[in-house]
Amino acid sequence: MAHPAPIEPSEAQFELLQWRYGIVGRSPALRRAMELLLQAAPTELTVLITGETGTGKELFARAIHGLSPRRRYPFVVLNCAAIPETLLESELFGHVRGAFTGAVTDRQGYFEIANRGTLFLDEIGELPPALQVKLLRVLETGEFSPLGSTEVRHTDVRLIAATNRDLERAVEEGTFRQDLFFRLNAVRIHLPPLRERPEDIPLLVEYIATRTCERLGIEFEGITPEALQLLQQYHWPGNVRQLRNLVETMVTLEHGRLITPELVRKYLPEERPTEAAMPVPVQRAIVALPRPTAPLAGFDTGLLYRVLLDIRSELSELRRAVALLAPTLELLEQKLERFEQHLHSSDSDEHTIRLRDEADFRLQELERRLILAALKRFGGNRRRAARALGISERTLYRKLSEYGLGEML
Repeated sequence: MAHPAPIEPSEAQFELLQWRYGIVGRSPALRRAMELLLQAAPTELTVLITGETGTGKELFARAIHGLSPRRRYPFVVLNCAAIPETLLESELFGHVRGAFTGAVTDRQGYFEIANRGTLFLDEIGELPPALQVKLLRVLETGEFSPLGSTEVRHTDVRLIAATNRDLERAVEEGTFRQDLFFRLNAVRIHLPPLRERPEDIPLLVEYIATRTCERLGIEFEGITPEALQLLQQYHWPGNVRQLRNLVETMVTLEHGRLITPELVRKYLPEERPTEAAMPVPVQRAIVALPRPTAPLAGFDTGLLYRVLLDIRSELSELRRAVALLAPTLELLEQKLERFEQHLHSSDSDEHTIRLRDEADFRLQELERRLILAALKRFGGNRRRAARALGISERTLYRKLSEYGLGEML
């Protein structure tokens, strides 16, 4: 029996992808990707989205979820490359109390949170081999066990995965399981880099600039053909994400005025020469360093980058926490200064003791407020709050108990 031919997506559906999900372009390569999106969205098939960083893989994943029967349920995003390997299993499957040091309560994993909805695993190629086995089991059976537990739980999740790596090569090299690759590759959508679809740049610039001006309450005066030509000739190593950042910066800082070639040159970084054309720098070292040995040459630089990314993220959170607590710390310093003045000016031991007792009470109140502010800043996450306060998590628990804040546990 002959199967009916698939229905071609309508122009209205393409417009929907643009105005609701921000997928903009009319180039043939992008249109093919959009057609696959519209065909796969109503199904329960697993989707693998490939493409360079910044091509819009998460936009496609959100559109697939938004056009699927699961759209009323959660859409959960997890970047596998942004989380240390030691914590990734807990993030995916959850853990029970006591599963590892610091696991003071049970915690749901993303597979449980996304139940009946969609889980988007970005940078799936970075998943460690041990977790690849567990992920395959969930996809095949819908069953998983939280870290530290033998209890089998069930989940009903549609998986969308994305990667900028060549998974076929990873399978050949033995770093990615072949059976998991086949399971993920039910529908593959490849997103072309921006340099391969320069005809989409005018549409993207108009879309991004118009949305930015609407948000800022200003009027966009447009872009000259010469400026567009400069943008179309650029290589765009960061793809659509880089173009979006550039246009938003120009429109915001120039208050929507006409984008000219001079304005583009002002904000667009110069193209770097290719590696072959780059001159070899002369090495001048204060201290002679030994050449890397064979083990060091094989060092996992990807792991180092992920650790550095984690450190940068933690530093940003600490800066925000310090900014939040600065007014309270300033108030504490003022109170201590006044207390010292009282001590120096008092001739009565009894008066001094009374002032000290009152000051102790005030310090305790300030400490209590600092703890509450830190918990509020980090959404009740006690580990991050303790880190921002410069104390251990065990000390934070003791303080919560002392100040009658047991409900924060």
